[in-house]
Amino acid sequence: SPDSHWVYFASNRGKSYGIFRKASDGGGTEELVFSDGSGVTPGSITPDGKLMLYQRASAGNVDIFVLPLTAPPGGKIEPYAFLQTPSILEGNARISPDGHWVVYVSNESGRDEVYAAAFPGPGGKRQVSASGGVIPRWRADGKEIFFSSPEGQLRAVEITVKSGTLEIGAQQKLFDGIITARGTT
Repeated sequence: SPDSHWVYFASNRGKSYGIFRKASDGGGTEELVFSDGSGVTPGSITPDGKLMLYQRASAGNVDIFVLPLTAPPGGKIEPYAFLQTPSILEGNARISPDGHWVVYVSNESGRDEVYAAAFPGPGGKRQVSASGGVIPRWRADGKEIFFSSPEGQLRAVEITVKSGTLEIGAQQKLFDGIITARGTT
Protein backbone atom coordinates (compact mmCIF):
# COMPACT_ATOMS: atom_id res chain seq x y z
CA SER A 1 0.00 0.00 0.00
CA PRO A 2 1.21 3.57 -0.57
CA ASP A 3 1.44 4.17 3.21
CA SER A 4 3.50 0.96 3.60
CA HIS A 5 1.11 -0.43 6.24
CA TRP A 6 -0.30 -3.32 4.18
CA VAL A 7 0.86 -6.02 1.79
CA TYR A 8 -1.89 -7.14 -0.60
CA PHE A 9 -1.75 -10.56 -2.26
CA ALA A 10 -3.88 -13.21 -3.99
CA SER A 11 -4.55 -16.63 -2.52
CA ASN A 12 -6.86 -19.51 -3.38
CA ARG A 13 -7.69 -20.41 0.22
CA GLY A 14 -11.34 -20.76 -0.75
CA LYS A 15 -12.92 -22.09 -3.93
CA SER A 16 -11.34 -19.32 -6.01
CA TYR A 17 -8.65 -16.69 -5.68
CA GLY A 18 -9.33 -13.80 -3.35
CA ILE A 19 -7.47 -10.60 -2.46
CA PHE A 20 -6.00 -10.66 1.04
CA ARG A 21 -3.95 -8.23 3.08
CA LYS A 22 -1.58 -8.48 6.01
CA ALA A 23 0.19 -5.82 8.03
CA SER A 24 3.59 -5.11 6.50
CA ASP A 25 5.29 -5.47 9.90
CA GLY A 26 4.13 -9.12 9.99
CA GLY A 27 1.78 -8.55 12.94
CA GLY A 28 -1.87 -9.48 13.09
CA THR A 29 -3.70 -11.95 10.93
CA GLU A 30 -4.29 -12.06 7.20
CA GLU A 31 -7.69 -10.78 6.22
CA LEU A 32 -9.80 -11.33 3.13
CA VAL A 33 -10.37 -7.99 1.39
CA PHE A 34 -12.39 -9.19 -1.59
CA SER A 35 -13.53 -12.30 -3.45
CA ASP A 36 -16.30 -12.70 -6.01
CA GLY A 37 -15.94 -16.34 -7.03
CA SER A 38 -13.79 -15.53 -10.06
CA GLY A 39 -10.02 -15.43 -10.11
CA VAL A 40 -8.92 -12.05 -8.77
CA THR A 41 -5.36 -10.75 -8.55
CA PRO A 42 -4.43 -7.43 -6.91
CA GLY A 43 -2.73 -4.75 -8.96
CA SER A 44 -1.65 -1.28 -8.02
CA ILE A 45 -3.25 1.15 -5.59
CA THR A 46 -3.95 4.85 -6.14
CA PRO A 47 -1.50 7.22 -4.42
CA ASP A 48 -4.20 8.21 -1.89
CA GLY A 49 -4.71 4.52 -0.96
CA LYS A 50 -8.44 4.57 -1.70
CA LEU A 51 -8.71 2.43 -4.85
CA MET A 52 -7.02 -0.73 -6.12
CA LEU A 53 -6.88 -1.97 -9.69
CA TYR A 54 -7.22 -5.73 -9.93
CA GLN A 55 -7.46 -8.41 -12.61
CA ARG A 56 -10.60 -10.52 -12.79
CA ALA A 57 -10.39 -13.81 -14.69
CA SER A 58 -13.68 -15.48 -15.50
CA ALA A 59 -14.88 -17.77 -18.31
CA GLY A 60 -11.62 -17.45 -20.24
CA ASN A 61 -11.65 -13.67 -20.10
CA VAL A 62 -9.40 -11.30 -18.14
CA ASP A 63 -10.54 -7.76 -17.34
CA ILE A 64 -9.43 -4.85 -15.18
CA PHE A 65 -11.64 -3.77 -12.28
CA VAL A 66 -11.46 -1.08 -9.61
CA LEU A 67 -11.91 -2.01 -5.95
CA PRO A 68 -12.63 0.69 -3.36
CA LEU A 69 -10.55 -0.22 -0.29
CA THR A 70 -13.01 1.26 2.19
CA ALA A 71 -16.77 0.96 2.25
CA PRO A 72 -18.93 4.09 2.31
CA PRO A 73 -20.64 4.79 5.65
CA GLY A 74 -23.38 2.20 6.10
CA GLY A 75 -22.60 0.61 2.74
CA LYS A 76 -20.48 -2.16 1.30
CA ILE A 77 -17.56 -2.27 -1.07
CA GLU A 78 -18.77 -2.30 -4.68
CA PRO A 79 -16.10 -2.94 -7.32
CA TYR A 80 -16.64 -1.69 -10.88
CA ALA A 81 -15.13 -2.35 -14.29
CA PHE A 82 -12.34 -0.17 -15.65
CA LEU A 83 -11.81 -2.28 -18.80
CA GLN A 84 -14.19 -5.13 -19.53
CA THR A 85 -14.15 -6.34 -23.11
CA PRO A 86 -15.45 -9.75 -24.25
CA SER A 87 -12.80 -11.94 -25.93
CA ILE A 88 -9.97 -9.48 -25.23
CA LEU A 89 -7.53 -10.14 -22.40
CA GLU A 90 -6.57 -7.04 -20.43
CA GLY A 91 -4.47 -6.95 -17.31
CA ASN A 92 -1.24 -6.10 -15.53
CA ALA A 93 -2.57 -2.60 -14.85
CA ARG A 94 -0.51 -0.02 -12.96
CA ILE A 95 -1.65 3.42 -11.83
CA SER A 96 0.67 6.35 -12.54
CA PRO A 97 2.41 8.08 -9.62
CA ASP A 98 0.03 11.06 -9.94
CA GLY A 99 -3.03 8.76 -10.02
CA HIS A 100 -4.35 10.15 -13.34
CA TRP A 101 -3.31 7.40 -15.78
CA VAL A 102 -3.26 3.62 -16.04
CA VAL A 103 -0.83 1.57 -18.07
CA TYR A 104 -1.92 -1.99 -18.93
CA VAL A 105 -1.52 -4.91 -21.36
CA SER A 106 -4.17 -5.90 -23.91
CA ASN A 107 -4.21 -8.47 -26.71
CA GLU A 108 -6.82 -6.57 -28.75
CA SER A 109 -4.38 -6.20 -31.68
CA GLY A 110 -3.75 -9.96 -31.78
CA ARG A 111 -0.64 -9.80 -29.58
CA ASP A 112 0.17 -8.37 -26.18
CA GLU A 113 0.71 -4.61 -26.38
CA VAL A 114 1.09 -1.92 -23.72
CA TYR A 115 -1.56 0.83 -23.59
CA ALA A 116 -2.19 3.86 -21.39
CA ALA A 117 -5.58 5.36 -20.52
CA ALA A 118 -6.96 8.16 -18.34
CA PHE A 119 -7.96 7.17 -14.81
CA PRO A 120 -10.62 6.99 -13.57
CA GLY A 121 -11.82 7.86 -17.07
CA PRO A 122 -13.43 8.65 -19.36
CA GLY A 123 -10.92 9.08 -22.10
CA GLY A 124 -9.33 7.28 -24.95
CA LYS A 125 -6.37 4.99 -24.79
CA ARG A 126 -2.93 5.35 -26.35
CA GLN A 127 -0.75 2.48 -27.50
CA VAL A 128 2.64 2.68 -25.80
CA SER A 129 4.53 -0.32 -27.23
CA ALA A 130 5.22 -0.53 -30.97
CA SER A 131 5.82 -4.25 -31.50
CA GLY A 132 4.56 -6.09 -28.44
CA GLY A 133 5.05 -5.59 -24.74
CA VAL A 134 4.22 -6.91 -21.27
CA ILE A 135 4.78 -6.06 -17.60
CA PRO A 136 4.49 -2.25 -17.85
CA ARG A 137 5.72 -0.09 -14.99
CA TRP A 138 5.85 3.66 -14.40
CA ARG A 139 9.04 5.49 -13.55
CA ALA A 140 8.69 6.97 -10.04
CA ASP A 141 8.10 10.48 -11.40
CA GLY A 142 5.62 9.29 -14.08
CA LYS A 143 7.70 10.61 -16.98
CA GLU A 144 8.53 7.23 -18.46
CA ILE A 145 6.94 3.80 -18.91
CA PHE A 146 9.10 0.67 -18.85
CA PHE A 147 8.04 -2.71 -20.28
CA SER A 148 9.44 -6.00 -21.54
CA SER A 149 9.47 -6.65 -25.28
CA PRO A 150 8.79 -10.07 -26.87
CA GLU A 151 12.55 -10.28 -27.53
CA GLY A 152 13.33 -10.03 -23.79
CA GLN A 153 14.44 -6.40 -23.87
CA LEU A 154 13.65 -3.79 -21.27
CA ARG A 155 12.25 -0.85 -23.19
CA ALA A 156 11.40 2.70 -22.12
CA VAL A 157 9.01 5.27 -23.56
CA GLU A 158 9.05 8.92 -22.52
CA ILE A 159 5.67 10.30 -21.39
CA THR A 160 4.50 13.90 -21.27
CA VAL A 161 1.08 15.37 -20.53
CA LYS A 162 -0.03 18.34 -22.64
CA SER A 163 -3.44 19.95 -22.08
CA GLY A 164 -4.64 16.84 -20.26
CA THR A 165 -3.57 14.50 -23.08
CA LEU A 166 -0.93 11.82 -22.71
CA GLU A 167 1.83 12.18 -25.31
CA ILE A 168 3.86 9.05 -26.12
CA GLY A 169 7.51 9.58 -27.02
CA ALA A 170 9.93 7.39 -28.93
CA GLN A 171 10.62 3.88 -27.68
CA GLN A 172 14.18 2.96 -26.73
CA LYS A 173 15.88 -0.27 -25.76
CA LEU A 174 17.60 -0.12 -22.38
CA PHE A 175 19.07 -3.64 -22.26
CA ASP A 176 18.54 -7.33 -23.14
CA GLY A 177 18.06 -10.37 -20.92
CA ILE A 178 14.60 -9.87 -19.40
CA ILE A 179 12.89 -13.13 -18.43
CA THR A 180 9.14 -12.61 -18.06
CA ALA A 181 7.97 -16.13 -17.19
CA ARG A 182 9.31 -16.13 -13.63
CA GLY A 183 7.18 -13.45 -12.03
CA THR A 184 7.16 -9.70 -11.67
CA THR A 185 7.80 -7.05 -9.06
